[in-house]
Amino acid sequence: MQTAWFSTNCSSRRSLASSASFLWTGTPAGGSDSGWRPTDVLIASNVVSLDGGSSGLVYRLSPGPRRPSREAVSLKFKTLRNSGTLLHADGEGGLGLSLELERGKLLLLLRQGRTSSSEPWLLASLGSLLDDQHWHHVAVERRSFHLNLTVDKHTERVQMPADFSHWDIQQLSVGAVQSSQKPEVFKRNFHGCLENLLFNNLNLIDLTKHNDHHVTVVGNVTFSCAESLSVAVTFPGPQSFLQLPMAATAAASSSGGVSVGFQFRTWNKAGLLLTFELLQEGGVVWLYLSEARLWLQIHKAGRALLELTRGSALNDGQWHAVELNSRRGHVTIAVDEEGGGVAHASHSVTAGNRLFFGGCPAEEDSQECKNPFNIFQGCMRLLSVDNQPVDLMKVQQRLLGNYSHLQIDMCGIIDRSEPPKNPSHWSPMESCYPLCHF
Repeated sequence: MQTAWFSTNCSSRRSLASSASFLWTGTPAGGSDSGWRPTDVLIASNVVSLDGGSSGLVYRLSPGPRRPSREAVSLKFKTLRNSGTLLHADGEGGLGLSLELERGKLLLLLRQGRTSSSEPWLLASLGSLLDDQHWHHVAVERRSFHLNLTVDKHTERVQMPADFSHWDIQQLSVGAVQSSQKPEVFKRNFHGCLENLLFNNLNLIDLTKHNDHHVTVVGNVTFSCAESLSVAVTFPGPQSFLQLPMAATAAASSSGGVSVGFQFRTWNKAGLLLTFELLQEGGVVWLYLSEARLWLQIHKAGRALLELTRGSALNDGQWHAVELNSRRGHVTIAVDEEGGGVAHASHSVTAGNRLFFGGCPAEEDSQECKNPFNIFQGCMRLLSVDNQPVDLMKVQQRLLGNYSHLQIDMCGIIDRSEPPKNPSHWSPMESCYPLCHF
């Protein structure tokens, strides 16, 4: 039996983060180790965007008396990248703490020594699928011998080595700016937006905007958060499908061929990703998942003319890029740019007039779309047909193609380690309608 869990919040998550906004700020709950609580203090929103290259901020603390044993850093972030260093704190004796995204999870790492060869020590890991382009709240609070790490509503307490009882932060680096003590430690820079970066109630982004001498700007840093051009679509159930027209130029081309690309993420090992009829050939093409591998099957007259397979463990909840290309009697499928590989064969594939993603219409008499495989439950984004990007907002407005039972403008897949409290009484689409307007 397949399992997939989806968020039931169907409102659009697109927001203008660069405009003025206000939000609750957290402060340490007095005398409690439970983490952070909302207070009645409102602060103006300060946003910064990092380009994933060499951009970042460096905040150098002034030398002075030893600071209190309780210190706190908090921020909000959103990104489409599943890996990258958010923040690094350098301190005495070559000790440092890092907040890093790794495959959509947030890691708290302890770094010891002054060389890049020193392996970090994993202190805690929280969250999942944090590369969903939604805002996520992070807070780290140091209390003598332990830390509280909070990601959204989840907090984990971490016991620290004795060295940290007298450890003072000397420098905060934001966005994987290289540490002065450990050059070339960081290889993946954060690409995305940060909001309200606070250190002991100092708003570091606000200090940066006012050219405070403690803060150094490195590379391309902008004080806004541009809307992402990537629009995701969620396929929550058996009635979900997306139908798109094949580009007229490709369908009518004398040389024939097809070029389709997209990214998907899912927890399931099986499901139909794409199908279409062969133009004037009476056959059908299926691109699907089976045993967490990508398969291409060309079927005609009751038998498989061609089968190709590529990839493995594609049900890990991460985004995977797929490309199907056929030109001049040669067909190719590719999975991910790094490590997924390419499978190819000598065969001509020319698509008909319509492409079906994720499933087929419910009409039993539909001869154009058949799905002999499992349904697809997951998300897709960055669709392209004939090397042209697909505007999913036009699909949502019924100006392009057709669809049924989709959640457009969001990826509703959530961490499968946190299923609904009562799965037997939960249906993603039933809980959504009639509140959602696609």
